[in-house]
Amino acid sequence: MLTYPNIPGRVLCERAKELGLAAELYVDSILSRLGIPFAQFGEHAAFDRLIWIGSRCLRVQIKSRHRMSQTGYDFEIRKGYQRGPVGTRPYKKGEFDLLALVGLPHDVVRFTSEWSQQHRILASEIPQLRAHPGRSLTTALAYLGIDSAADHVLTDYSVLRSIGFIPGSLEEVI
Repeated sequence: MLTYPNIPGRVLCERAKELGLAAELYVDSILSRLGIPFAQFGEHAAFDRLIWIGSRCLRVQIKSRHRMSQTGYDFEIRKGYQRGPVGTRPYKKGEFDLLALVGLPHDVVRFTSEWSQQHRILASEIPQLRAHPGRSLTTALAYLGIDSAADHVLTDYSVLRSIGFIPGSLEEVI
């Protein structure tokens, strides 16, 4: 793994859980830098994170890729495991609000609220996504009718504390 991303496909499959976690932690890092409160969610849910934008709570599904095609990172949005008892299957519309698409070798994420079974991060998009990691989130939120500038900062931390996600001192950090 020390040569990532230049590792055999077999190793990618063997280490899929660890690499998926790496993508989730990368998204956590971006959300933290943007000042967006978030919480991890259970492994078997249709989403990986909950985020709070103002008083809105949104469900985020994180998908990662570790190899590029000739045009970019291609994502097929499915749930389950290929070698699992039921294999993979498409998500139902409404199971999550946002997608975080991660091209892990390039440390890039694109957020989208566009409902589609397939997405792509074009190679030409990578420099802008890296330079402005919050821009795609702002666009995705606008598509959902959320004004990220007006609703960005959560002010009612008691809601989060009441469900155990935020310790009392976090409001001093954000």
